[in-house]
Amino acid sequence: MSIHLSKLNRPEKGTLTLFSQHISNIIVYLVCFYAIINLYSFKYDIPLPRIIRVAAVDIERNFPKLSPWGPGFDREILDEFSNYTDVKLLITPYPTHNKAFEALQKGKADLMLASGYNPENFKNFTSIKAGPVYEQSPALLLHNIRRFELRTPFELCDQTIFVPKHSGLIKIFKDLSDYLVCAPTLITSNDSNHLDPLLELNEDKNFRFHLVEAGAFKPLQPFLHKLRVTDNFGDDLEYRWYWRDDIQGLTEVTEDYWHLISTNGTLENKREIYFGFLPDETDFYDLYSLRKDIREKLPFYRKYILKAAKKYNIDPLLLAAVMYQESRFDPLARSKTGVRGLMQLTKNTADLMGLTSRLDPEQSITGGAKYLRFLWDKLGSRDVDGWNRWLFTLAAYNQGLGHVYDAIEISGYLGKSSGTWRSLKQIFPLLTMPKYHSQTRYGYTRGYEGVDYVDSIRYYYYTMKGLAILPGLEAEYLAPFTVAPPAVGP
Repeated sequence: MSIHLSKLNRPEKGTLTLFSQHISNIIVYLVCFYAIINLYSFKYDIPLPRIIRVAAVDIERNFPKLSPWGPGFDREILDEFSNYTDVKLLITPYPTHNKAFEALQKGKADLMLASGYNPENFKNFTSIKAGPVYEQSPALLLHNIRRFELRTPFELCDQTIFVPKHSGLIKIFKDLSDYLVCAPTLITSNDSNHLDPLLELNEDKNFRFHLVEAGAFKPLQPFLHKLRVTDNFGDDLEYRWYWRDDIQGLTEVTEDYWHLISTNGTLENKREIYFGFLPDETDFYDLYSLRKDIREKLPFYRKYILKAAKKYNIDPLLLAAVMYQESRFDPLARSKTGVRGLMQLTKNTADLMGLTSRLDPEQSITGGAKYLRFLWDKLGSRDVDGWNRWLFTLAAYNQGLGHVYDAIEISGYLGKSSGTWRSLKQIFPLLTMPKYHSQTRYGYTRGYEGVDYVDSIRYYYYTMKGLAILPGLEAEYLAPFTVAPPAVGP
């Protein structure tokens, strides 16, 4: 049998068909793949409204009067969200949490800052989404120091208790009343604000007890020296966002944003700036001494502080806080380490700053301010800015600039952000350990002391800022220091 040559060189028709089908299938798969990718991408490209309406309860944490650090922790997270989404935020204050949530429920707001608030029957609101809880805060029972603290819960039965108009706190009060099988008298205010009524009740011994939310109260503690925590009650109240799920693209971008700031350190870095200096236990004797020294000692150095602060572009109250930490406003203060004067300068630093006497108040204050600005300028070569840069500056004032440089380098080696105080606060104590300081240029330093030093200054600065604007004896003495913040720095 013979086979024609043309049949050897020509593939069968079935083979060609099969090959064509394979090519077609590959094309279909690719088209489907890219379609899925495009659909997934489109989900995150849904345009948001140009303006997001935000409901926020009018409390100190959301609309701060006392904080020198910025717009407030919760508000700064919101500002970052505005930058992340490139939308404008229209923030409206509401007198109570319920009113803010009602605005969200009725479509008068798109997003709500739930600051220590757990809405009742939330699952019934299908058009509203809840974000992750980023803080939990219990209810605290306070007592006036001129009255006995709580010895047994049944002592509440014949008492009048003040509670801000906060639905979560009122519910806890009612649950407590049911448990006691008695009816304590409830006195409430017109809004959820803790600051103003507690300032008034701070001086009123007729009110023995107050029920407050811990997250709102803790930043106010330094200014309420006659109110002490005696117990805590109830489930933790939650800090989170709520938003409308029917706003185009809002759920997707908000969930992405919270995942981002929860994993990249943004949330904890900001928490450290706003709250990291507040002590777990308030030292009321220390606060009493600070108030007394503000009235009796600080006025002697006012003109020197204001002059140096203006010359070196430093907030006068920050300079005063450094001075208080260093010497308690004692111009003759001496240390066994060799530092002297109001600003506790070493001999080498005094020479570098051109001083002739470290015990002269004017020279000491001027030299200390000049040295702070010198250190701040030196840190310009590092990736540190804002308040982080000033906190690094304070650490350098206490432990030396070289050791701060070492800590920055170690932060990088350990994979931490080298430009945040939160990282430096974790790294600085490691320089007491040979494993770490033996690998550095400047060696051992008392890192724990440096961290405590910086946080103490932050605490005194924050307290002075608040005392300067709140009613009280100290306001008269601190008011001259409340000039506009400098263009660079705090």
